[in-house]
Amino acid sequence: MNLDELLKAAITDTTKRSQFLQTLIKSDVYVICNKPVIQERSREEGGIQLELITIQNPYGDIFIPFFTSHRALQRFAKRYVDCYKINCLRLFDLIQSASAVLNPNSYGKEFTSQEIKSILMIARNLKIKAISYNDEEIIEYRPCEHSMSHITRPAVKFLSKQPNVDRAYITEMIKGCEKPQILMVLDMMGSTRKLFVPLSKYVSKFVKSNEQLCFISMEQNMGKKAASVVEPFYVRKKHYFEK
Repeated sequence: MNLDELLKAAITDTTKRSQFLQTLIKSDVYVICNKPVIQERSREEGGIQLELITIQNPYGDIFIPFFTSHRALQRFAKRYVDCYKINCLRLFDLIQSASAVLNPNSYGKEFTSQEIKSILMIARNLKIKAISYNDEEIIEYRPCEHSMSHITRPAVKFLSKQPNVDRAYITEMIKGCEKPQILMVLDMMGSTRKLFVPLSKYVSKFVKSNEQLCFISMEQNMGKKAASVVEPFYVRKKHYFEK
């Protein structure tokens, strides 16, 4: 049985609940969020910052909704929303101080913060990891479908004054939701924070309201993979002694 079928079975048959939970924590689920952003962090820390939405039940309790499938999410939202696909155990690790509800307004299940912490403890004891949470596997990259000159032109102006940036690429990144995000890949040396913060502030003035722009260094495997699908929009001019 798939996750949806197991959830339905677990609601009416208590003997199915253990199998459901074991399957759930090893599965990918969907969350609704405001602009999922890849951050420049180490692999150990993960690379995702999610601003998750919350819902309130009639009793005033606050929950984070999550869903067994993109279809279940669409039935709940009834309109386009930004969403993200993430391993459930990884999600529980991120929200363990909060409560969550799976498939709200449908057949579903509530998880209190205490239940989430208990599941995490059991998973650690059994050495179960978030096996499917791997950005390098679930993210796809492609050339931008529309002209990005409104972003690349000011970016070139900014980058031409940065001696530590050799090349820059721009692609579309698709991860866990239908709407692509724009990813700028920088082939650079030195501190990413010292470059990304002022660059993002400068370029944000030219980004359209319906666009989401992220940054990553080519030092990351994700950056190398993204850059491989396009030609650079910026190449640093070498000085005479570098030729």
